[in-house]
Amino acid sequence: MSADDKKAAPEDDGNAAPQTSLAALAKLAKEKLGPEPDLATPAATRTFAAIVRDLKGMPELLVTREHTHRLRLGRRGKVGSLGLEFRPNIRAIELSYIGFPGADPTTIKMHRYTYAAPPGAHLPEANTPLGKWHRMDEGGELIADVQDGLARLYPELADRD
Repeated sequence: MSADDKKAAPEDDGNAAPQTSLAALAKLAKEKLGPEPDLATPAATRTFAAIVRDLKGMPELLVTREHTHRLRLGRRGKVGSLGLEFRPNIRAIELSYIGFPGADPTTIKMHRYTYAAPPGAHLPEANTPLGKWHRMDEGGELIADVQDGLARLYPELADRD
């Protein structure tokens, strides 16, 4: 044993008090309240990729990557666009309605969505389906709201339902 090992090892002189049930409580709290894995960031990346993939080939659609976490969906020759942005500090996606003409100035122009992971998704061995992005304010789902926003960009498609 080296001199460093003797310094690192606590002295056990037999006078130490026995552990109480508080030690078990502290261990349980460390397990339960430890940092949760970030499931929202990979889910946001997959969601943005799915939106771009599913809209591929849509006529006159312009998809612009404005930032690492921001996309803009617009239509060539039309005013107005949709902004999709992931906010990693609050783990939320924002959907913004940008520059639509004739919009009531008092209407909501932005919604935020939080990720609801399926049960057991935090486990490494879990092979669970993707969760959903739910609106924080009035309820609703991200993909449905993107579809509604695209109906504003493509008013001629709204009559074909």
